[in-house]
Amino acid sequence: MGKLVFFVSVFFVSVSIIGLSGCKRNAKVVDNPITFDSLLLAETYYLNSDPEQPSCNLQVNFVYPKEYKDKKILGKMQILFIDKVFGKNYIDQTPEIALQNYKDSYIENFKQFERRTGESDFLENDEMKDETGFSYYKKLKNSIPFSKNNIISLLVESNIYEGGAHGSHSIYGYVFDLTQGSFIMEQHIFTENYKKPLSSIIRAKITKANDLKEPRELEEIGYGSIEDIVPNGNFIIDKEGITYYFNENEIASYFMGITTVFIPYREIMNYLRKDSPVGKLAGL
Repeated sequence: MGKLVFFVSVFFVSVSIIGLSGCKRNAKVVDNPITFDSLLLAETYYLNSDPEQPSCNLQVNFVYPKEYKDKKILGKMQILFIDKVFGKNYIDQTPEIALQNYKDSYIENFKQFERRTGESDFLENDEMKDETGFSYYKKLKNSIPFSKNNIISLLVESNIYEGGAHGSHSIYGYVFDLTQGSFIMEQHIFTENYKKPLSSIIRAKITKANDLKEPRELEEIGYGSIEDIVPNGNFIIDKEGITYYFNENEIASYFMGITTVFIPYREIMNYLRKDSPVGKLAGL
């Protein structure tokens, strides 16, 4: 069994003020006075401790809030980060312990599969083999693409293979309100009756990205019904706009992969709530 664990500090502490392009000239972007830490882990478990045998491999890069002036908000953020990366079973644990316990659970699940399958069948199972040499693998990481104006955007990505023809890849985005200690949802950002016009914008973006003329043509290249292409709550924001993610098999066939749609604020100004943190960021 191999084990490699790193602890790396990442700092986002600044009081600089930067002009926000694409919006009102007086709109400002201010870095959040918060410190993040990063925990890295890479571990492989081999059947019978033999590197030639099937194995499982776990790689994790976990970024979490480490220090903030409001300890209550800090505690909420840590719980929400752990929940979105590792799951609710670990929210009562420290980030370090959550990571170690998640690793132990992953390896134990592999061992249980091994025992249920039977060693001889397990070794002969072609679906357990892939070009990397690992029978199972999971690559899990999160990142902070935006942390300004009391808003934090969190991205959680996973790449998983557990036998079969191919693995799976997913991306989930979350937006955190630093003043409230909670996630910002679509209803907090947009005015009433936003779904229909926003759906049209998203469909038009995907259509253009695929060099098509009409949204209906998407159904001919691997997408499902265009009526199913609607805002899905899976997004992040930054100083320029909002980015939506549609995962594999969500609105299109697996081979189409993950669909990413970026929408500048200037294209959705009429649907943004002026009293929301995002509205202020957009310069409303």
